Amino acid sequence: KYRAAGMSKMQNKGKAQPAAGKPSAEFEEGWHKMEVAFERLINFVQNDFQVKAGASEEDVPGSNEWTRWQMNAYATVYNLCTKNEGKASGNTSQQILYQRSQAMIEKYLSDRVNKQVADKKGEELLRNVYTAWKHHLVVVRWGRFQFRYLDEYYTKNQNICSLRIMMLKCFQTAVYEKIKHDLCQVLLAEVQRERDGIEINRTYMQLVIQLFVEMGMDSNKIYEQDFEVHFLEETAKFYKRASAVWLNENGGNFTYLRRVEKALNEEHNRALSYLHRTSLENVINCVETELLTNYQMQVLEDPDAGTEALLMNNKTEDLGRMFTLFKRISKGLEPMSAILRDFIKKEGKEINKRFCDGDIDGNKYIDACLDLYDKYTAMFEVYFENCPIFHKARKEAYEVFINETLTPSKGESSGNKVTSSELLSNYCDNLMKNEKVDPDELEAKLHKIVCLFSNISDKDLFQEFYRKSMSKRLLVSKTDNDNERQLIAKLKIKMGAPYTSKLEGMIVDKTLSAETHSNFMDYCRANNIELKIEFSAQVLTTGFWPAFKIDNVNPPEILSNCMDLFKQFYDHKTQSRVLKWVHSLGTATVSSKFKKGQKEMLVSTYQACVLLLFNSKAVISAGEMSKELALALDEVKRTVHSLAFGKFAILKREGENKKKQIVEDDEFQVNEEFQHPTRKFKIPNVIKTVGDPVEKTDENRRHVIEACIVRVMKSRKQLSHLDLQTECIRQLSNYFKPDMKIIKKRIEDLIQRGYLERDEGDRNIYRYLA
Repeated sequence: KYRAAGMSKMQNKGKAQPAAGKPSAEFEEGWHKMEVAFERLINFVQNDFQVKAGASEEDVPGSNEWTRWQMNAYATVYNLCTKNEGKASGNTSQQILYQRSQAMIEKYLSDRVNKQVADKKGEELLRNVYTAWKHHLVVVRWGRFQFRYLDEYYTKNQNICSLRIMMLKCFQTAVYEKIKHDLCQVLLAEVQRERDGIEINRTYMQLVIQLFVEMGMDSNKIYEQDFEVHFLEETAKFYKRASAVWLNENGGNFTYLRRVEKALNEEHNRALSYLHRTSLENVINCVETELLTNYQMQVLEDPDAGTEALLMNNKTEDLGRMFTLFKRISKGLEPMSAILRDFIKKEGKEINKRFCDGDIDGNKYIDACLDLYDKYTAMFEVYFENCPIFHKARKEAYEVFINETLTPSKGESSGNKVTSSELLSNYCDNLMKNEKVDPDELEAKLHKIVCLFSNISDKDLFQEFYRKSMSKRLLVSKTDNDNERQLIAKLKIKMGAPYTSKLEGMIVDKTLSAETHSNFMDYCRANNIELKIEFSAQVLTTGFWPAFKIDNVNPPEILSNCMDLFKQFYDHKTQSRVLKWVHSLGTATVSSKFKKGQKEMLVSTYQACVLLLFNSKAVISAGEMSKELALALDEVKRTVHSLAFGKFAILKREGENKKKQIVEDDEFQVNEEFQHPTRKFKIPNVIKTVGDPVEKTDENRRHVIEACIVRVMKSRKQLSHLDLQTECIRQLSNYFKPDMKIIKKRIEDLIQRGYLERDEGDRNIYRYLA
């Protein structure tokens, strides 16, 4: 067996050499079978995949005979590849088979396909190329199947082109290179026809454009060089002409963005339909450049259909379209947001003007600011995708107009300077006093208030005004502590715990006062003490509450006894705390009988003390009241004025003096004829705090700036004046905008007090002294 095998090998080599490299008859017989199989495939393909009449079963694709015949073709290739013919001459059977299959493909393309596309123009060229390429793809698929063994075991090992690449290169050399220029022009003409509104065959376009891709042999280089670059050039030229026409048409400004939107959608669909997937981004960028980038400012600043015009006419849908389109280009939203910022600023200044002219009061001013804020919040959510750049633009606009100092020409504040911090604080005060407000409505309102508050620069001033009004609500008016806590919680989230610590302390004091009163009543019962009146004292922590005016009043005995008893109880409970009575904050219910019936009056402590004096005297002068109560005459005049004039005339003045101004010798008596529709009513009184909130805030700011300077210098040890000033402004800007002059004064003061020193070599540098 071994010798026979050896002889067989020698015989094979011998057969190849005498024939000078020609294959054996057996090889030629096998190759002839492959030629017949290929010819059958070509005939079937050339007949547009239709079986000729009278064809045998083996010519019918899908039949058992066709399948058997294809498998025989594969077996034939296997047998031919495994023969070692031609090895002596340097050409193996696999190489011969590869070369002959290439020649067979080239002949098919030269003899048949070239005739289909040669000298064809226009739509005929497109149609014939479509057919030829579709047929060739089938040939490639079946050819790879028939020669699969050759492809798997020869081309890979010899590092040569696979059968697919080889057949594509054959098509490229024989057909593509001759028609690529004309074919590109035909495709561009078809695209132009479609852009003009004429329907084209997209199936043809897709397959023919795929030809450019396949010619790149797994690369897009040929596609990009031979087609895409020309397509993009024509696209740019088309939309450059179209944009000029659209803008110059009558009413073109109003419809331009709609046309741009339509064009982008059409190009997007076109690219997905028949262009290569890598072209989509390039095509869209090209269209965006010609229609949006090149005309950005012209469109946005158009007086009739630009951003400001759309905002003025509340064309939200068009604004949404404008946002969607300009969002696509680099920095496309920045000019739009700048225009929106200036427009909001203009609207805000109009609200300021209406307030200063007296057309709206403080509450309506805040309502107008909130409504404006809501308007753009809804717009941003629905049409601008809550894009941060527009929220930033609104914030910048609000920070300009809402921080202007206002001087109303009418109303109670006429001629006085008013800040938004004070107006917002008053608005919150009225909201908290409103008992009819719905909880859900209140929650939404408070959220808007905090949003508006975040744009106010003097947040410390708002804190001072709000603390003052909140103290009055907690001590005098009826207010829901839960509502107060709700707003404080929102402010705490926005500003941090230190900002709301005093406000929270006031709520805590109010809660503890109720517990203290309960303990006081237990103390009285335990010591068998019976109070002649219902007495309740609220204990306030000095650091939390605003500074109130303290008067040393000599109250009536019935009240002073209760005060002494409570002091005794409190001193026993706490050893280190000192009580100071703030009578100006107290309230009392006084019962009195008039001719028209019994009345119960809710009054202040001062008013109650004045009324109780009439239990012992029928007529008392203002000077006598001042001496009896040990109260300043001005305070007595103010208190008596609230009881003798206006809606609640409990007292009446003796004599013929008609003026409302009270002098020391004016005498008063109880007005027995007084009447009121209700049995119980409240007589208003004004609670006065010590010091102006603005002055108090300015004083606090000096301390805050000094603390910030020391804190910065302690950590840095040495800084220049500019760096120190910049760092202080950065740290404090969340609460207020510090004045650079004040910072400089505080630095000088700290130098004098020995906290800092100047560098001897450079006076502009400061050093921290431990």
